[in-house]
Formats: sequence, C-alpha cells, structure tokens
Amino acid sequence: MIAKLQKNRIKLLEISRKYAFWFLDFLKGGKIRKHYSEIVLVLKYASSNEALQRQEKDLSAILHHAVTTTLFYEQKNNYKSLNDFPVINKSIVRESFNSFISSKFKESELIPVVTSGSTGTPFKVYHDKNKKLRNSADTIFFAQMAGYDLGERLIYMKIFVKEKMKNPVSYWMENTIPVDVIRLNEPQIESLLFQMENDKSSYTILGYASALEIVCKYLNKNNYGRVKANVKSVIAMSETLNDFTKETMQKYFSAPVVSRYSNLENGIIAQQETTGSGRYFINMASYVVEILKMDSDEQVKPGQTGRIIVTDLFNYGMPLIRYDTGDIGAISSDSRKAGNMYFVKIEGRKLDLLYDTNGNLVSSYMVYKNMWQYTEIIQYQLVQEGRREYNIKINADDNFNKEAKLIKEFRTYLGEDAVFTVEYVAEIPLLSSGKRKMIVNNYLQKS
Repeated sequence: MIAKLQKNRIKLLEISRKYAFWFLDFLKGGKIRKHYSEIVLVLKYASSNEALQRQEKDLSAILHHAVTTTLFYEQKNNYKSLNDFPVINKSIVRESFNSFISSKFKESELIPVVTSGSTGTPFKVYHDKNKKLRNSADTIFFAQMAGYDLGERLIYMKIFVKEKMKNPVSYWMENTIPVDVIRLNEPQIESLLFQMENDKSSYTILGYASALEIVCKYLNKNNYGRVKANVKSVIAMSETLNDFTKETMQKYFSAPVVSRYSNLENGIIAQQETTGSGRYFINMASYVVEILKMDSDEQVKPGQTGRIIVTDLFNYGMPLIRYDTGDIGAISSDSRKAGNMYFVKIEGRKLDLLYDTNGNLVSSYMVYKNMWQYTEIIQYQLVQEGRREYNIKINADDNFNKEAKLIKEFRTYLGEDAVFTVEYVAEIPLLSSGKRKMIVNNYLQKS
C-alpha cells in the first residue's frame, strides 16, 4: 500500500512538472509549443502538402536572410537554389567569423556555443534566441520518440563544468540527475544504481556512449543481473554507440537503446528508431541534409557514403548554409514512409577514419566489434601514424598477454604488411568535451 502511494505521488510530480513547463511556455508566448507543432507536422506527416510547403518556406526564408544580412553570403544574392551556395567548414567559419554574423542582430544579443571539436581545437558559433527555442522543441520531440516524456526523471551523463551548472533546485524542477563523466567511477555507478532501484520513478538515461560503456563494464564485472528499475529508454549521444554497449545496456536495463546524432553548432540532426533497425531518422524539420562525395561537392547516389552536409533552417543569428560537419554517412529514402529520410550509416569524423595499407577506407566499426573479446582491456585507442604504421594504446589489467593475437586480427583488416607498436598507458585521456577518442588518424592530418 505504501509503495503504491509512493508510486502515485511520484507520477503526480512527473505530470505536474510537464504541465508546469508548458504553462510557463504559454506565459512567454507559447514559442516552444509553436516550434514543437511545426516539427510534428514535418516529421510525422512528411508527405503532406502542408509539411512540404513548410520545409520549402523555411529553406527559402533562411537563404534570403543569409544573402541579405551577412557579408559572407551577400555575393550569392542571385542564387536559384541551395546548390548555388558554397560548402563551408569549421576552418572557413573561423577565418571569416564576423562575416557570418547577421546584421539584424547585435553580437551581445546572440548566444555563444563553443565546442572543443574532436581535435581539441575550440570552435565557436552564435545562436539567436529563437534558434535556442527550436533546439528545445527538437529535444522534446526526439526524446519522446525514444520513449521519454517531459517531467520524467532523466539521468544526464556528460561533462559538467562547475561554473556552468544550474543550481540544485533547477535540476530538481527538471527532474534531472546530472552525472559528471569526468569523475565517473565504480562508487558513483553503484550509488546511481542503488538510487534507481529504490525509486519508483520512470527513468531515461541520456549520455555519452563512452560513459554508458563504463557502466556496462561495471555491470559485467560484478555479474550484476537485471537492474530492477523502471528504465523507459537509453539514448547515447556524441560518440559512436558500439554493439557491445547497445546489447549490454539492453540486457541489464530491459529498455530500447538508441544513438543520437547531433553536434553543438547545430543541434539534433538525427536519431535511431526504437525498432532496432539501426537507421537514423533525420530531422528534416530543422535541417536540410545532403551527402556529398569525399573529394568533390557532387551529390552521391542513395546509399553511398560521403560527407554529411547540413543547412540549419533556424539559426538566423549566424546562418550556416551547407555546413560540412566533418562526419561521414549514407542516406537512403524510406519507401514505406514517403517524405521521411534516414541515415543508413554514420561513420564518424573524416579525421577519425582508418585506412588500410593500400589506402582503402576501413570502417571504424571493425575496431569496435573486434575489441570486446578482450575483457582485460579497460581502455584502448588505435592511432594511424603513417600509411602502414599503427600504434595501439592500451590501458589493461596486468595479466593482458594477447598482443600477438590482437595484432594478427588487426592485420586481417588493415593489411598483412601493417606495422604495429603497442603502448601501455595508465589512462586514455578525455578531450575537454568529456569524450574519449578510440580512433585517431595522425597520418590523415599530416597529409
């Protein structure tokens, strides 16, 4: 009886938080609700005339805004289509930073968004206030798509900078448990699991894939058994979600596990479905996504791998048209849902890709899939130093003695003439973003 009353009280608090959020938005003009409704229109009714007209209107508006209010794009004022705009990247934005800022905004009105990038080099863009609201609405939609609803308890696993953290009351109001991945260790994981199993709340876990991997290793190491908590979904972000982590999280939490493709400079670009298909549902409501060839700005055929190019439809403060994310992927249209688009593959950043000794691109998933048989390894990193030279950095238990086996397996993927060195380290360092790179291509960066 007491347990039932406690569960009802928690559910009432969850519902209250949800309605409080939307009521506060209503008092501020219902701006997030308006964005959310537009996202639902485009993504749930993608083939309808209303959805297609909304997409065309949003694209036309941002292109016109870019050529009439920014120095960088003003030379394209005679454009006829999106294809008339140049493909840009981080380097171009850095070199011409001020020319991307719209004259319609004062710089002091804009919100700086700074990411370290995968190479550790800081990269900054500006968002206007409406773009921030759009990102909030995107977050609500894609969280719901994974099984989470506003007001429910969210375990948020990422890097938390103390100076930028909200006060405890704000996290309580949002029903969020912040978990700093920098200090993620066994006592912290044990404490978190204890809290989850002794609370009747509905949980969703959102975190870096590498943080979820650490949780998986703890559960395996301790033969934990099924976690007795009401976990509705697990969302991995920022890094590649490997099969080991996905399958292990599903095993212990009995919940769907999906990967989210996003970046700080844009927002949520795509997210996997909970059906287990592995494909990523593209956020066509907020972005136009193209796949271009690796060595030119030509479109690839459906299903072919190329560079992921994004046009942000809602950042009016600093328009980013045909922005090269630095990531690699492939798109295919879904014939069962006309109008919707999906990534069938996302490989990660070009600088993080591996090449075999003949110069052929090798999928990074080869590495992730190959490593999980080595349970003695705590952390690892594969670094390509030259055309044939590779370095394997290993943080492992003292009894790891499978070097020869590991190298032999890698040679089957990378070439029998590959030259390997093995370096034992105490730690694979985190980037300032809180992520840990498992693949590094120094050879590509030098070339």
